[in-house]
Amino acid sequence: MTAQTAILAEIKKASKIIIHRHQRPDPDAFGSQFGLAELIKTSFPEKQVYVVGKQVPSLSWMGDMDVIEDAVYQDALVIVTDTANEPRIDDRRYDMGATVVKIDHHPNEDPYGDYNWVVEGASSTSALIFAFYKEFENELKMSNQGAAYLYAGIVGDTGRFLYATKSETMQVVADLMKFDFDWFEINQKQETISLEAARASAYVYDNMVMSEAGLNYIILTNEVVANFDLGEFSTAFIVPLLGRINTVKVWIVFEQQDEGYYRVRLRSRNTVINEIAKRHGGGGHPFASGALAKDEAEVQQIIEETNALLEEEA
Repeated sequence: MTAQTAILAEIKKASKIIIHRHQRPDPDAFGSQFGLAELIKTSFPEKQVYVVGKQVPSLSWMGDMDVIEDAVYQDALVIVTDTANEPRIDDRRYDMGATVVKIDHHPNEDPYGDYNWVVEGASSTSALIFAFYKEFENELKMSNQGAAYLYAGIVGDTGRFLYATKSETMQVVADLMKFDFDWFEINQKQETISLEAARASAYVYDNMVMSEAGLNYIILTNEVVANFDLGEFSTAFIVPLLGRINTVKVWIVFEQQDEGYYRVRLRSRNTVINEIAKRHGGGGHPFASGALAKDEAEVQQIIEETNALLEEEA
């Protein structure tokens, strides 16, 4: 029995299904979470299906999270989408259910849950949800809204088809666009930023630091981020800015959190950077990873390690 077959069997068996995703969600986290929920609701309207986690204002156009009591988890099936590591699961009640399923496209270094379906290298978890639907198309039903969620997730995780895009990715997108939803509006929502975000972009270009080896980085302290007055926008829009310089090979955004440590977003054109991320409490894809730096000293350590890696490759 394949993992997909086992997961479908668990979905059929459960009367309550609660879907989680990772903290600080991106469009793929929301797209796979909402897309799977919509797929299950449309296919099995008698089931109770919930999506949980922190509400994120900048992604509220994708939908609202459900607020449920602990008692709902009793005998429930819990499915976690797009979350590589157990500590990153949003809403820590995920293990209160009867069964836990992991569906993801990141390296499976933390195979939590009772069932794992992980396809490393897939463009997105949203694409996997569509593959799940196609595999059992005779038993599952996809709505227009479900297709819209999955399309949004794929667009977000491929960086508007700049990353992890293969012919298979575009085939999935073509199949999704046969459904009736406004794909143009979704593209526009993901591309649009506020005036404050535009001013923050100007700050980034004025203050980024480029090394001779090809590293481009920016350090955003709490004070700097507060001065942006971004409102509901997160700083995720800053990440691709640093990579648009034609001489850049690797780019990193260090963003200080309220607790004092730094969230680290690493990206590259073709240099494998996830090993650096792993050494600093993170991981991810070879060319797109995340990590943590406990203080400015660790920030500098990551910068030095990245420059050393680039110099070795030169």
